[in-house]
Amino acid sequence: MPNSKSPTPETTFSSTQRSMDNWENSPAAQALQRLQANPRVKYVVVVVPADACPVCQKLTGTYPKDQVPALPIEECSHPLGCRAFYLPYLDEIYP
Repeated sequence: MPNSKSPTPETTFSSTQRSMDNWENSPAAQALQRLQANPRVKYVVVVVPADACPVCQKLTGTYPKDQVPALPIEECSHPLGCRAFYLPYLDEIYP
């Protein structure tokens, strides 16, 4: 029985689609837009796995909301593709 939460071709963002033309439709772009629109998010943190490629490793860090690099990285050389992701840096946790 197939898992109903498995990604479908319409919702996945494969390594062959890594281009700025496809950026607006990517899950990463949608996540970034939500973080940028949230007033409680002060910065956006780019997190990469320890075994990420050198290009992605250089992106690790905290960015102002208007200076966050687009993910996935086109220059990524990891066999599994770019696995970097965004996390919010909150100014406050509770109102």
